[in-house]
Order: sequence, then structure tokens, then C-alpha cells
Amino acid sequence: MDSWHLGISTDRRSIVKDDGSPFFWLGDTAWDLFVRLDREDAETYLRNRSEKGFTVIQAVAVMGYHIPFNTANVYGQRPFTDSDPEQVDLRGRDNYWTHVDHVVDAAARHGLYVGLLPTWGSFVCERDPSFTRETLTTYVSWIANRYKDRPNIIWVNGGDADLKFHDWADVPIWNAAGAAIRGSDPNHLITYHPRGGSSSSAQFHNQAWLDLNTYQSGHGSRYQRGDQMAACDWALSPIKPTLDSESCYEQHPINWTFENGNIDDHDVRRAAYGALMAGACGHTYGHVNLWVFNRPEEDVPELTSVEMPHHVHWKQAMDRPGAWQLQYAKKLFLSRPFLTRRPAQSVLLDTSHGQRALQGDGFLFAYSPLGHALEVDLAELPWSDHAFWWFDPRTGSAYGISVEVEDGRASISPPGTPYRGNDWVLVIDDAGLASGAPGVVKADF
Repeated sequence: MDSWHLGISTDRRSIVKDDGSPFFWLGDTAWDLFVRLDREDAETYLRNRSEKGFTVIQAVAVMGYHIPFNTANVYGQRPFTDSDPEQVDLRGRDNYWTHVDHVVDAAARHGLYVGLLPTWGSFVCERDPSFTRETLTTYVSWIANRYKDRPNIIWVNGGDADLKFHDWADVPIWNAAGAAIRGSDPNHLITYHPRGGSSSSAQFHNQAWLDLNTYQSGHGSRYQRGDQMAACDWALSPIKPTLDSESCYEQHPINWTFENGNIDDHDVRRAAYGALMAGACGHTYGHVNLWVFNRPEEDVPELTSVEMPHHVHWKQAMDRPGAWQLQYAKKLFLSRPFLTRRPAQSVLLDTSHGQRALQGDGFLFAYSPLGHALEVDLAELPWSDHAFWWFDPRTGSAYGISVEVEDGRASISPPGTPYRGNDWVLVIDDAGLASGAPGVVKADF
């Protein structure tokens, strides 16, 4: 990669590369990457993600949630001496931090950015916090300085932190952390990973250190309406890009209850396409057994205590259908002028089944999450010569169709009958621009 530097587009809606071309954030939540994998396994994981078209690996330098503070990595190395967050442990030629260095550099070799969280939020504001405001600021300044010259870093402040929404008592702590990261590293993008059901925009939108918003639609139902969260962020001023940094995990029990069933690949696609149609600049995938890098043969109390089904080995979880399929979303959205995109719900005459539309220069995408008809007002489009395509989000294939237009309107039904799993994207191009089919070669499964 000639240049790793990322910035924000002139209209403030997208992430862009140095040459001004769009950067599509296709993330994977690998929260335990630095703790649970050795270097050989990290290489295996990163190669797999690169081959599937992922661009950002979201990982936590000092992970929490299900493991104690200062937990050792697979080599027995710990981030801090005597669990003191002011004593970063750099003893020895090889230590916890040289392992983090190695994995970050391996990601770069595979063309991947690391969305690096300095710590998980539970170590700051919840249960038995290990960081104070002062020690957190000192630590994040140190880690930002250590990695400021690594080209493939995106900083992620927070980490699923509970901000005590009624009084927002912990907001100043994270503001101080964000400012400290920016003070040590003025060149990499910074965002914030919030608690489920919320967006970074709720508390930090106007902060100078926050370059882009992320929200967490979460795992409470098959469809958490992350599209509505993206739409809310899109409407804010000042304008900042937004994306879902933790959507419904594949095979996650719905609302953490096994009897409710599990999230499947259709739910993963629906969350992604809904958010992207609402203006998100990317999307993050996750699998319930992958973020912990689960090995079912191990007896790991801190993992079995989590209310999730730890029955799939992480190497199998890497290749679940949803992980394959989201690369097609990335290819579709980058097949058209991505930087000109904007939500276009006014083009749709019926949105009762969750249909969403996105318009840009010379194209319209309309998503039918359950296979219901798309009622389109073509008079809303600034061109009159239309080319129509169906795009299959399961396979990445596309084919042209003929559409009967009456009085500038068309009712276009996807293949098959409506049912959960039969989602389709209608592509309408300005035929005068000869865009060509948005299809991609189907992966060899």
C-alpha cells in the first residue's frame, strides 16, 4: 500500500485515502486478539480476514469484560507490573508489548488497519475499576506515543463503556482520554466505541478529538434498527462519518437467551445493508465465538462464565456465511461513486417492510430485506434512461432485468416470494453513463 494515511472527505461523510478515494471500513471484532492468540495463530487469522476483504481489525490492547485486569497473554506476559496501570511492563527483549507490536505489524503486511482500543471500558468505569482518570490519561498517552508511527492504526477510545446515562458522570474521563490520544498522536483517526444501543455522538459528537462516530446496534434482537441510528448520526451538525462498530454477532443467542434462537447470516446482512443504505461509511462484522478466539477443548473459566455458546472453534467461526458475504456489500458500494452517496427514502413509495434506498451520482441502490416489492418513484431521480439490476447479497452476483414503468413509477418484485433470508438489492443506473453490472465473481465456497 503506497500510503496508509486516512482522512475525512471534504463533505465530512466518509473516510478517504490520501489520493481522495473512499476507504470502506469493513471491520471485524477481534477483541481478544492480543491476549488469546500466539503469533502463528494471529497470522492465520489476519490472512483469513484479508482474503475476505476486511479492512479493519478491532482489537483491545488491555482486554476486559470477561477476564481480570492485567491478564497474561498466551506467552505468560502481562501488560503492567504488579497490576499497576502506571507501570507498563517493558522488561525483557520479548514482552507483552513487543507481542502487540508484532501483531500490529502482521496486520499491516496483510493490508489491514487495526482499530486499536487502549483498554476495555469495564476497567475504567465499572465494577472494580483499575484506571482512574489520571492513570488512564497517562496510559493512553503512552500507548498513543508508542504506536503513533505505525501506519495502520485507527484509535478507538472507550470500549463498551457504561457512561451512566442518567448523569453521564464518566464522560469527562473519556473526554480526557480522547484528548490525550490526540495530543500524543495528531495523525491517526480517532473514534469511540459505545455501549450497546447508543452512539458516540450522544456524548462526544462536538469533541475535537472525535473524527467519526460509531454506534453499537448490539445483539438484543434479530434486527436492532442500526439503520435508524445511522440516520440519526447522518442528520447531526457538525457533519461526521458514522458506522456500526458492533452489530449483531453471527450465531449469538438473541438477547443472550438460547431459547430465542441465534443470529444468522441474514440478520448480519440486514444489519449491514440497512446501515449502509442510511449513509454509514462502513460496517463491522462479528461472530460470538471469534472475538474470544474460542477453543472448545479448553477449560477456561473466564470464558465459560460468559452467557454465550462457546461451542465453535474460532478457526471454524472465521468462515461462517456472514463473514464471506459482507465482502460483497463492500464491493457493491465501492462499484459506484461512493463519496456522492446520500439516503434517498423519498424515492421509495412503500417502506413498511424495512426497505431503504441510497442515491449517488448516476445510481440508486434500494434494499428489500425480506424480498417484498420495491415501489420506486423514478421521477425523483435526475436521469430518465434507466438500467435495472438485481444484486444478490448472498453470492455477490447480479443480472440485468426489464422493468415496466408507468407514469414514472415502477413496482419491482425481487425473485422468489417474501421470507426471512430472501433479501435483495435493486440497482438502478443512469443508462447514459454505462456503469456496467455491479456483479462480482462468486467466491469458491
